[in-house]
Amino acid sequence: MLEVARERGLRVAWRDLGRRNGEYHSTGLILLNPKRTITVQRVTLAHEIGHAEYGHARVNDPVLHARQERLADEFAADLLIDSGDYIAAESVFGSHVGTLARELGVTSGVVEAWRRRTSKLIAAAS
Repeated sequence: MLEVARERGLRVAWRDLGRRNGEYHSTGLILLNPKRTITVQRVTLAHEIGHAEYGHARVNDPVLHARQERLADEFAADLLIDSGDYIAAESVFGSHVGTLARELGVTSGVVEAWRRRTSKLIAAAS
């Protein structure tokens, strides 16, 4: 993910962010919390790259904020989960979100976002 960030002209730094995992600044800086696991840092970086790609800015509107978070989650899922890998993992391990997350090296939230995004794509194609 660090290479993906660099390719997009983004800078990455680590700071203790307390309870937060990361944040994106419109200056092109992404901050990650080094106190999180490598998996959470990787997922957070992909999520913050999504905010950068969509040009998201901080908003006070909770509905718009939730929409931005969903979009960034789905962007991260697309970066981190290969469809073939997901299908293979589900065929071997079943559909339990936590198990799939562990097998795919992501968080449960990313698996859920991937499922949401995939179901939207299937619905749009119908």
